Amino acid sequence: MHRPAYDDWSLPKGKLDGDETEAYAAVREVQEETSSTCSLGRDLGTIAYADSLGRPKTVRFWQMQVREGKTEPANEVDEVRWVTFDEAAGRLSYLREREVLRRFQPPPAPGESATVYLIRHAKAGDRTLWSLPDDQRPLSDPGLRQAEDLADTLGDIPLAKLASSPYLRCTQTLEPLARSRDMGIETTDALAEGADASEALAWLAEAARSGSSAASTHGDVMMFGVEELLDGGVRLRGNKVAFKKGCTWELTVVDGVFTTARYRRPPRSDR
Repeated sequence: MHRPAYDDWSLPKGKLDGDETEAYAAVREVQEETSSTCSLGRDLGTIAYADSLGRPKTVRFWQMQVREGKTEPANEVDEVRWVTFDEAAGRLSYLREREVLRRFQPPPAPGESATVYLIRHAKAGDRTLWSLPDDQRPLSDPGLRQAEDLADTLGDIPLAKLASSPYLRCTQTLEPLARSRDMGIETTDALAEGADASEALAWLAEAARSGSSAASTHGDVMMFGVEELLDGGVRLRGNKVAFKKGCTWELTVVDGVFTTARYRRPPRSDR
């Protein structure tokens, strides 16, 4: 949308009114500025910056879907346009809002592929030396370095979801990636140690209907899951089959069905 007061092209946003929630304010502001009533979708995280007076600002964005109303400018907006992703990236006036656009990933159309980056948690402390419940066992220092490197390895790959076993060592493996993209981590017992591999695959395939994702799990779930896929005819890209800590299996999904699998070695942890 175009704001004549600033002569800029920007995403809809505004301020909280009283004690309303961020989610409620987001829907209200979009309606006030574009005349469209929308339903709230995936949380796209926040951006932080200083305004022209040096005041700190933090804005949270959501993916939305129009439910009713003709989209037209209102409330200090003189033009609203529907454009493609490429057009939007070129038109938006602020780099920080182009980052929000990068986080938005529409679900795959029928026949289009999504990718699940299935990650075995990075190196953790010795199980035999840990006296507390095993789900609280953290990453070791080399494992924390692996987690940081994993975030760099995935780079700017668009991801709609981050998912993890609820075990601490798994969530820690995704934390640097979550911080770098300002995304939350969804935990599920479907990826926990000892979980049924078939059920884990079914959960991941369903999640892929919303777009590509990164998921952190344990060695047993990864090994049994990948072996089940390969035994079932999923095509192996490359010739490596391994399950080292911190490694990633890149699994392609089309219409809820796994089609290819490729092993990606873990980042080094000796730096």
